[in-house]
Amino acid sequence: YYEGYNSNVHRAVHKLSQEATEAYDEAHEKVAQFIGARGMEEIAFTKNTTESINIVANSLSQQLRKGDEIVLTQMEHHSNIVPWQMLAERIGAKIRWLPVTGDEGLLDLGRLDEFLTRDVKLFSFTHISNTLGTVNPAAELCERARKLGVVTLVDAAQSAGHCPLDVREIGCDFLAFSGHKICGPTGIGVLYGRREWLEQTPPWQGGGEM
Repeated sequence: YYEGYNSNVHRAVHKLSQEATEAYDEAHEKVAQFIGARGMEEIAFTKNTTESINIVANSLSQQLRKGDEIVLTQMEHHSNIVPWQMLAERIGAKIRWLPVTGDEGLLDLGRLDEFLTRDVKLFSFTHISNTLGTVNPAAELCERARKLGVVTLVDAAQSAGHCPLDVREIGCDFLAFSGHKICGPTGIGVLYGRREWLEQTPPWQGGGEM
């Protein structure tokens, strides 16, 4: 790219810009196919997983209210903790932590109904733990959250390079990962946003299941 067609994308009609735009759009579509998205309109390029999560947190800051609940798990990377802590502090939301069971390093799914209630507005969790190696049942967690109108974000930083990803099969609203975790270049990441969620008000404002 730097040697052959270094130019701004979607900005001009000259040959180099057209070549750069075609390459950019092709990469966009490849990423969409890689995670089973329906098209590149559901994909945003970011700097990394952390920025992707921060974008979602900052967007939701206009819609969450004081007293709303955010559920995280005790096995989260700090990139999936700090943005929500800052958001909760700013708007007066409450963070609840789904516990990990003893020495097994698994989520205590037997208590999931205790944590996923209609007071919860967002459930953000890691697909594969970066410290424990635990593979969480992302599709099951998203399905149970969706029945209550809870928005879901999956941190796929560890899973993107180690197992197939299909966002439609998982059923999440948002998913994030970084390029350098899948043998790509540093300084680029992906944020997936489900089309239906992006086109309507959040489910807790719309009053129905997504």
